[in-house]
Amino acid sequence: MTLHSAQIRAIVSLLSDASPDIADRMRQKLYDLGEKATREIHSACAEDSRAHREVSRVLRRFREPSLDMRFRDLTRDQHGDIALEEGVFALARFGYPDLDESAYKTRLGYMAFELAPRIAPDDHPIRIIRTLNHYLFDEQGFHASTRYDPDDTYFNRVMDRKRGWPITLSAVYLILAKRLELPISGVALPEHYIVKYTQTDQHIYIDPHNRGQILTANECADLIGKKIPKDLFSEASNCFTLFRMMNNLRYTYLNLDDPNRAKKLEDLMHILQPDM
Repeated sequence: MTLHSAQIRAIVSLLSDASPDIADRMRQKLYDLGEKATREIHSACAEDSRAHREVSRVLRRFREPSLDMRFRDLTRDQHGDIALEEGVFALARFGYPDLDESAYKTRLGYMAFELAPRIAPDDHPIRIIRTLNHYLFDEQGFHASTRYDPDDTYFNRVMDRKRGWPITLSAVYLILAKRLELPISGVALPEHYIVKYTQTDQHIYIDPHNRGQILTANECADLIGKKIPKDLFSEASNCFTLFRMMNNLRYTYLNLDDPNRAKKLEDLMHILQPDM
């Protein structure tokens, strides 16, 4: 895309703004414009200016692997499944291309570090669940979302704002459980994602969107207002979980009248799961 000098001046002016929100929006604008146009803007910035630093930051990201490559290169285990933590950060880069993953992974590590001494391997599952719930929902303040907002799907923003949809709050639960080596997995119920704690053949269902409420199978059916076939209570793969997060985000963008972003998400979903 070729920019007029007036457009370049306007972008440089906005990039010089000290407001973090404006800087975030302008960095996203640069990613949308592409590398060639961003280099034009870079040339117009005074060295050592705020605008120069912001554009340089974006140009460094252009040299990193593309989002398509990130999804193609997601690590797969022997069963072909991905690591959920790796997947949610790949998706977060769709909305926040210059995301500093390391800062959020450090935060997750610290959360697991705080939780570890409170959980003993021989604790009763109910006690472990209550410990997780108290930490996440009382101490950390995670809570449910009630409106369409892309940031309630992007994992970095869920961590920042402590707010999300059933599937993204479940992702927080699942990623911490993985770090703590707890037998907790996802359950992809229709229209409402939950998690379950499995001990031998006993399953305890947990609703992170409702402050970790413990549910029976019948209560799960009441939650969504319909009978649930037994097979839907089985463990959801991480790959399917990420795919469903992406589909939720796609619908969010369609509801926000942004079909271009929705189409880009469809392309990434096809890379993740070509047969879905």
